[in-house]
Amino acid sequence: MIFSQKQLFLGTTHLELRAESLYVCKRNPQGVPTLETEVPYEEILPIKSGEHRHIPTNQLLLTGLLLVFLGYGPWREWLATGHADIALYSWWLVFGLNVLASWLRFEQQWCTFRLRTAHLAVTLAGRPWQRKQFRALVAELERRTKTYLRDEYGQVNPLGFIEPQLRRVAWLHELEVLSAPEAQALSTRLTGRRGAATLRSMGQELESPYLN
Repeated sequence: MIFSQKQLFLGTTHLELRAESLYVCKRNPQGVPTLETEVPYEEILPIKSGEHRHIPTNQLLLTGLLLVFLGYGPWREWLATGHADIALYSWWLVFGLNVLASWLRFEQQWCTFRLRTAHLAVTLAGRPWQRKQFRALVAELERRTKTYLRDEYGQVNPLGFIEPQLRRVAWLHELEVLSAPEAQALSTRLTGRRGAATLRSMGQELESPYLN
């Protein structure tokens, strides 16, 4: 799965879900990579994502009122005489620059998509028409990561060293790759004990019973 986004004056951001890793590449407007990394799925979880929106309504309203004030005279002159002078052209120039600045700030500051993993943080322009694709990318990244970790590390061998395997099971459970019942079942298979809690009898601590 691939997610690409091009931003004016900032360049291109490219995210790709590969078989064993997440590939991220950022290029400047000249096409030169400024960031290129490949994060293995072992270092992805936990995943946090969000859509942040902060539009300065008061500032936009003030800018709009200022444009109306500046354009009142030139527009009145044009409507009365049908002649556009330099003042009207200047107003259009100021209006265009404000629209461009607002669009850039909308993409780069006011509305953003953010993806954060255990060792990586990526900020993207929060374009409404890419919201569905971004959410699908995050969901697929989490699904692929958990599937990969389950397939690669979710198997145990009671005949091998038990302590490292127990730590691996606890690690997978902490990352929510394995549910509590699944982690307990694997731990029981490794140790032969139903639980780690000790039993007490007549004031003495007893080990939990082994399962045949």
